[in-house]
Amino acid sequence: MDTESREMFQKLFVKIDAMDTRFDSVENRLDSMDHRLDSMENRLDVMEVKQNKMHEQLTELQISQKLFEMNTTKKIARLQDGMDTIEEILKLNELLPR
Repeated sequence: MDTESREMFQKLFVKIDAMDTRFDSVENRLDSMDHRLDSMENRLDVMEVKQNKMHEQLTELQISQKLFEMNTTKKIARLQDGMDTIEEILKLNELLPR
């Protein structure tokens, strides 16, 4: 191998070594980013589980609220019927004006 070829290969090796160093740096940064993304993914999974639990609790609360409303409406109607009956009895016994 002549001197000129040797110098050319030497320059190429220097450039390749520099590129290899930069690629190692990029690879390290990508590994770091991958670790951080894994951490974020785990946090998102936890948040999703919490969100699903809150959704279930909210659904249960809505059902309980509807049941309360229905029962209250029935009881108020029953109470009103009872009050109407008492009013009629009091009027029949002339304890209330007609």
